[in-house]
Amino acid sequence: MEAPVIITLKDTTSHEIASRIVSLREDRGATTLGRVLTLIIVVPDLIDVDRAIEISDAASREHPCRVIVVVDSPDTEGAARLNAQIRVGDAAGPSDVIVLEPKGQAASALDTLVMPLLLSDTPVVTYWPVAAPHNPGEHPLGRIAIRRITDSRGSECPLKTLLGLSQHYTPGDTDLGWAGVTLWRALLATIAAEFDQMPVSVLVRGHETHPSSYLVAAWIHRMLGVPVTRQTDPHASTITGVHFYFAHGSQVSLQRRASSNVAHLHRSGLATADVNLPKRSVQDCLMEELRRLDPDVLYGELLTRDLYLLPEAAERIAQ
Repeated sequence: MEAPVIITLKDTTSHEIASRIVSLREDRGATTLGRVLTLIIVVPDLIDVDRAIEISDAASREHPCRVIVVVDSPDTEGAARLNAQIRVGDAAGPSDVIVLEPKGQAASALDTLVMPLLLSDTPVVTYWPVAAPHNPGEHPLGRIAIRRITDSRGSECPLKTLLGLSQHYTPGDTDLGWAGVTLWRALLATIAAEFDQMPVSVLVRGHETHPSSYLVAAWIHRMLGVPVTRQTDPHASTITGVHFYFAHGSQVSLQRRASSNVAHLHRSGLATADVNLPKRSVQDCLMEELRRLDPDVLYGELLTRDLYLLPEAAERIAQ
């Protein structure tokens, strides 16, 4: 197996980068056949590039793709310049990686820069792992994508970021905060399917601003149509518990400590059961989102409607 090749280009152009990639792959007997999409990852600074490549490496092993990491600098003054790096693996490698560092006026035409580097006849997905744009659908690299993935969890106030994204939602948008609660939703759906009667109310406990408890609360309200309250747990890092209350006084709850990957299922009159409920990595969440390239209708409705029905979310909006 040949070692990966890393080439750095200074003051280059997108067409020169594209030509070098073709030459490299021809020399090494590799091909882009089998690559299923182009993944554009947008980061605010060079220091974020290595982490972005690390995340994409895991995802590209399930979804072979071309990865284009773009440093989206706010400084668009001065002459247009483009520095780049090309990383090409062995012939069986899951992806090419291209890092673009536009400077000056080149930073104001990001879509033009990436166009020559897109794989033909494959969908484009744009992912912001650090800072979500104000309106992903109107971002230059969001307009050319069929899916736009943000991660509000990394922002200073994730809930505020998520609510901001809801104001500019475009079908095809999603946030990794939603993929992060997939295992919670699957387990809760299984538990709810065994109810012989509907609960009269539900309590969801979690971190003050992390989106997980808000999204799960909105989802439960939508699925069951009963009052749902979200409560802050001062010890939580994400979500720590969901409690179902019934008219006859019994309760069912699923709880997980902040430091644990095991949840405890409590049911009135029955022994407590331990359930595997691991925390999901960013890589796992991204891989899930790349498995479906059609718009996530449920997420869109939760984000733009159901989330606002939670009193706690409404209070945040009013602040």
